[in-house]
Amino acid sequence: MSASVRTYRSMRLTPSGALAALYAVGSLLALTAVLLSPSVPTVVLCAAAMVTALALVCGRSPLAAGVTWLVLSPVLYPFARYPRSGSLVTFDRVLLAALVLALLLRRGTRRPSAPSVRAFAIAAVVFAALFLCRAVTTHPRTVGALETFVDAVLLPCAAFCVCRRTADTPRRLSLWASGLMVCGTVVALLGITEHLFGYELASLSGGVVRADTESGGVIRVSGPYSVPEVYALTLSLTLAATMFWWMDGRVHAAHRRVFRSIVGPVLAVVQVVGMALSLFRVAWACALVIVVIGLGLRVGRRLRLAVVGSAVALAALVAFAPLQDNAVFRTRMGNTSNVAGRLATYQVGAEIWRSAPLTGVGINRFVDAQSRIGVREVWGVRSVQSPHSSFVGALAEQGAVGFTALIALCGFCARMLRRLGRLAAGDPTRQVLRAAVIAGVVSYLAFSVELTMLPLGPSNVALAVLLGLAAASIENAGPPGAERHARTAASPAVTTAPVNAAS
Repeated sequence: MSASVRTYRSMRLTPSGALAALYAVGSLLALTAVLLSPSVPTVVLCAAAMVTALALVCGRSPLAAGVTWLVLSPVLYPFARYPRSGSLVTFDRVLLAALVLALLLRRGTRRPSAPSVRAFAIAAVVFAALFLCRAVTTHPRTVGALETFVDAVLLPCAAFCVCRRTADTPRRLSLWASGLMVCGTVVALLGITEHLFGYELASLSGGVVRADTESGGVIRVSGPYSVPEVYALTLSLTLAATMFWWMDGRVHAAHRRVFRSIVGPVLAVVQVVGMALSLFRVAWACALVIVVIGLGLRVGRRLRLAVVGSAVALAALVAFAPLQDNAVFRTRMGNTSNVAGRLATYQVGAEIWRSAPLTGVGINRFVDAQSRIGVREVWGVRSVQSPHSSFVGALAEQGAVGFTALIALCGFCARMLRRLGRLAAGDPTRQVLRAAVIAGVVSYLAFSVELTMLPLGPSNVALAVLLGLAAASIENAGPPGAERHARTAASPAVTTAPVNAAS
């Protein structure tokens, strides 16, 4: 074969090459259209091109891409969004979409799904479908309801799927936890520096700076997020992941054990300080609960939990006395009017639900419906313009259908964690992972009972990653009963060995 023929065949356009060329031309045209005439169609087209390109890159190592997303997310959250009003394209939306697409295009053997994980995933899909249907049928402000669906429901589902598929070994579990740990440290450092230097990022993230009038106008830090609630809850969840990363180091080699025993507590303290600056009493309580559960909860070792709980309670009491001299702390701890305000708001939520008991008044329509109900008072304190509870908000805005789906999702989550507890006996990594996930779930529930956390996206995504770690650990153990069957099959050889030796 002559050299010219070989050269001709090497230069011949293949179907994959033609597709790549078309994709490059389309991407350039989309980018040019955005630069010359930015509009919703051109921005969506450019975002689709970006998602496809990132999916091809992430497909080589979805794990590295996922951990990188966790680390960069708090830094880019206030800045990587377009347009500023509306935020049609954000860093989290683009990269999580690319990760999901990369996993769909990736060839490989799928692990068998554990029944408890499969049931939880089905419950999550049902809840997401019902949320989407109610968002589509919410009038007016349908676009805002759909944005809430994307950020608060769809992105967490995507994060759960990505983490569940990629955390298939103990080392990868630890890498995901380290990503959450670094994410929480960055969030805490942003909050601490906001408090020290007086700058704010809330306005860049679509929120406003909030001052605590009850504490003399103290600014409530929110880190990179739009509201302080997301900042405090995200730190609670990342603190739980930090406890797992720290305590899991005890099962590794000596050099890793020393490294994690130094770095883990330091980063945990940074996150606890960040939580303290949020000025939420529930955040202060959750910090103590996470430390107690993360250090003390182990299968079959109740005495350890009691000892750790007593030590943490004693340390809290010792710190309580000097903190009483701080005016802000004293005001926050002594404030009971907001409790009465919440109770009054819950009465309003119940009346809103009675006006539309089956499907609710619509996503993000609580405040509008509240104006028709009127103001309620408890102990002389008026209700506030917010559900002040994820469960009350879900009942009022999504009705009995959405509220039942939410409660079912919580129940299947508890079932999945119970399965993880059964697998944790004799496995140190699963024991500390179970403790961390339980601590994170308890914190999320505590925040959700008295604050409206469900419509807020970033903290939901952090919880989804934690639950993805639990699901991956369960599925890596094999089908239910596999370990029991393995022990049963091995037991005859163990019992007959002494008899053969004696003969």
